[in-house]
Amino acid sequence: MGHIPAMLRESLEFFREKKIRTFFDGTLGAGGFAKGLLSEHPEIETYFGCDRDERALELAKDNLAAVQDRVKFIHGNFRDLDELLAAQEIQEVDGFFLTLGCHRCS
Repeated sequence: MGHIPAMLRESLEFFREKKIRTFFDGTLGAGGFAKGLLSEHPEIETYFGCDRDERALELAKDNLAAVQDRVKFIHGNFRDLDELLAAQEIQEVDGFFLTLGCHRCS
């Protein structure tokens, strides 16, 4: 993958000492952060990757093909978080991530 998310190292550092089984990413994008976190945390059983941009989800599916058995791709907007979690029957998550995107970059 050519794109490296801004502040990837710093973002991953926040989760370094945490044990994570279930993770929700509300702004999956092309999957750069997901790829890094899943690599550093093999204990993650389910990574819920949500994005409202269908093109981004398709890129993420390609970029995360090696770990696709641990990722559930969700087309939606994180502002509907309660409904998204309920639809996936998610009771609780061990980690959560959101980034603010640049509208000029999409």
